[in-house]
Amino acid sequence: MKLKPVRTLSPVMLKGRVPGDLYEALVAYAAYYRAVHGEAIELWALLIQMQSTFLDADREFHAWRRQPGGAAAGAGTESRNG
Repeated sequence: MKLKPVRTLSPVMLKGRVPGDLYEALVAYAAYYRAVHGEAIELWALLIQMQSTFLDADREFHAWRRQPGGAAAGAGTESRNG
């Protein structure tokens, strides 16, 4: 079988603050998203999509993560402390 077992991770709560100028840029980006796609998007959903897209596109990160002893050993520890 070519499919690997599905790895399901439970969602993790993240809390934090963003600088005011970043918030304004995100609000503007949400408006831009609505203008392009014709539907509104909540800021949290927008942030999740942006972060996922950024991580998916980072080839160096994926190469580092595949290395023995790479990020897989410590994955998730920072988000639990946040």
